[in-house]
Amino acid sequence: MKTEKSIGLPKVLRYVFLGLSIVGCIMLLINLSAYFGIGGNGPFIRGWVTTITENNPVTLPHPDGSGDLKMYNFGEQKLVMVEFASLSALMKARALSYILFQNLAWVLGIFALYQMFRIFRNLDLGATFRIENTRRIQRIALAVLAFPIVRYIAVQLMAGITYEAQGHQITTARPPIFTEGLLLGGLLALVIFALAEVFRNGAQLQREQDLTI
Repeated sequence: MKTEKSIGLPKVLRYVFLGLSIVGCIMLLINLSAYFGIGGNGPFIRGWVTTITENNPVTLPHPDGSGDLKMYNFGEQKLVMVEFASLSALMKARALSYILFQNLAWVLGIFALYQMFRIFRNLDLGATFRIENTRRIQRIALAVLAFPIVRYIAVQLMAGITYEAQGHQITTARPPIFTEGLLLGGLLALVIFALAEVFRNGAQLQREQDLTI
């Protein structure tokens, strides 16, 4: 009589994180193609800023005279979409820097999800306390720590881009460096680093036990 092999939680989580990693990669490619005007619409950048004087909605000439700047009100924060007349108008330092840091946040998230996939793959294979798992947990902690920093830089860049439009002043409130997101990211990274230390000690005990046997 054959016994059916049950599907454990590590296997389920393994494929969940693999699926999330694939979805994240697809979303990243969609965002990049949209920014550079691949797919029908013209090139643009968009992001959230906090303004002091603007109402909803507002459409202004782009600060560089290359397109339109549209702003939509969602409470204290405003969604800003900066449209460019051509791809060459987008190829400027501030706009490209914003695209870099905005999408680097996506890359960090996908990187962390992929590390989780590899960890649960090892757990599914019965390799719990291995030095490889420790390194991957440390990488997740670094990604968690870097994520709010990257997002902060992107917000600062968008605030600078929308600060002054042609013929009109947009007063943006730049966020302070010690924001809630940065503090929470730092605390969460510390917790994950502590978890990595637990796995490191477990891996060391596992090696000692293997040598004893």
